[in-house]
Amino acid sequence: MPETVPEKPRHSRRKGWLMRLAAITLVPIFLLGLLELGLRLAGYGYPTRLFLPAKIGGGDFLVPNEKFTHRFFPPALARAPLSTAVMPARKPANTQRIFLLGESAAYGDPDSSFGVGRYLEAILEERFPGTGFEVICVAITAINSHVILPIARECAKHDGDMWVVYMGNNEMVGPYGAGTVFGERAPALGFVRTALALKKTRIGQLMDQLVTSVRGGSSAPESWAGIEMFRKNPLPHDDPKRLKTYENFKANLDDILSVATKAGIPVILSTVASNVRDCSPFVSLHRADLAAVDLAEWKRWFEEGQALEKSGSPQAALAAYEKASAIDSGFAELHFRIGTCRLALDDQAGAFTSFERARDHDALAVRADTRVNRIITDAMEKPAVTGLDAVKALSSQTSDGIPGKEHFYEHVHLTMTGNYLLARALAGKVAERLPAAITATGGEGTSEAELDACNRRLAVTLWDQKRLWDVALGRISVAPFISQSSHPQNLRYCQERMKEVDAKTTAMTPARDRRMYEMALEKNPDDTLLRWNFAQFFERTGQLPEATKQGQLICEYLPNSAWTHYFTGSVMARQGRMAEAADYLQRALHISPELDQARLELERIRRKYPTSLQQ
Repeated sequence: MPETVPEKPRHSRRKGWLMRLAAITLVPIFLLGLLELGLRLAGYGYPTRLFLPAKIGGGDFLVPNEKFTHRFFPPALARAPLSTAVMPARKPANTQRIFLLGESAAYGDPDSSFGVGRYLEAILEERFPGTGFEVICVAITAINSHVILPIARECAKHDGDMWVVYMGNNEMVGPYGAGTVFGERAPALGFVRTALALKKTRIGQLMDQLVTSVRGGSSAPESWAGIEMFRKNPLPHDDPKRLKTYENFKANLDDILSVATKAGIPVILSTVASNVRDCSPFVSLHRADLAAVDLAEWKRWFEEGQALEKSGSPQAALAAYEKASAIDSGFAELHFRIGTCRLALDDQAGAFTSFERARDHDALAVRADTRVNRIITDAMEKPAVTGLDAVKALSSQTSDGIPGKEHFYEHVHLTMTGNYLLARALAGKVAERLPAAITATGGEGTSEAELDACNRRLAVTLWDQKRLWDVALGRISVAPFISQSSHPQNLRYCQERMKEVDAKTTAMTPARDRRMYEMALEKNPDDTLLRWNFAQFFERTGQLPEATKQGQLICEYLPNSAWTHYFTGSVMARQGRMAEAADYLQRALHISPELDQARLELERIRRKYPTSLQQ
């Protein structure tokens, strides 16, 4: 009789399976953990937090991580957070800390020192002098809600009393948008969040680099070229990817507000204003199924309308344009032309509607459109959210009730006046959320007096006004702005504003500007943006020793700011202080190895003045 093999006990079989399962899962996890640790110890990769701890003057501070956006952009195109968004690790007593979240419009482009956050802080200080206010600007150029959500999660950990959210311009062209050039276009939200979670690890960063290398490099542009970069990805009004991007925006906004709610932080949520009256569409598209014969007919009516409009017959031009619209109503420039005719006929409400349609159908989607603002407006119904209609707030300050060039340098970026008006509207909403003990001791002043106080606090000199209009003029003098039908008028408007500043400038102006900086710094000596403008003022007026002094003071307060170290080193080099210059340039490169300007300047010094560096 054959011998019977005894059956293994059931618990032994279960134990065997558990051991095999552990070997399949725990061993790879252990090995991945070792690889992650090894990469970190070797210094590979970059930190992904927005704020990093730092010692400044013996105190504990949180400073912006200049590589924060590397998770969202190719390194060559990554935008850095505002370097002056430094805050004490522990919020000072009797201080209201307000985080400002958004993109370049909230950042204050073209110059953050006169952005909406700066004006908001100045207004609150003026209205409630017994309380300290920190408006921490965590807005960054070119980002969108996919980036703002992790920023919000981090801000929730840093003693914020309130958030101001002003975002929506970059949903289509920012990371993972329908018209982006930075990577995948409008993928599913699950894909986006998984990819971003992986890139928080050094292994994920290594994988990303390897994939890019295998593909032969990134398909993104090699250098920053503004909104012109996105023209190669035009978006029809009903593009499915565009519709998917709206869904992702809503989900991200809901999650941002959920983060605030869980942290007990009230939110001021604003719609996003843009220049619709004086900014014609960048790219207009006909509908895809338009037959050739219909296109020919459309062009005939459109060109007739243009001729009639040019001859000073807006009513007849409008009739021609409406006949073109009956054939194809999706062409963005057509809506803009209808708007100008209606405005000429004093139909301001109709003109506003047409201008908004022109923006909404613009295939270069770099302005928050009606659908984005509708999502924002719907979210205002959530608990602990206070809504502000920025579109209405700015429209009410124009003669025809339509946002235009009075408040915008170009398509979305606010002038000093525009930033002040938006900040004033926001301040009213902030005041509603402040404790009664604070609001009982202050109040709102007149607009004129408040604006004057803000301009003195921020040192809005004639030199700064001329500098910013010069930047705006340079910006609209290149593509895609030069292709706009509104370009000739906008160019003339910028030139006229510069002439106005020139007309106010006298031989005494430099001395008065200097005194304005000095008086502002006497009251706020730690204001690095103010001191940065003062340093540039000295450098541009040839007062290099004074520029160096201001630069060194900024570097002491912002030891992790690469650009200020580069500035100080380059000014020192112009004075022949080569050894000191090399030291500051080396510091700049240590902070940001990608800062090519610092590298080139340091190489020039080493090549031409080797003996100076040996002394």
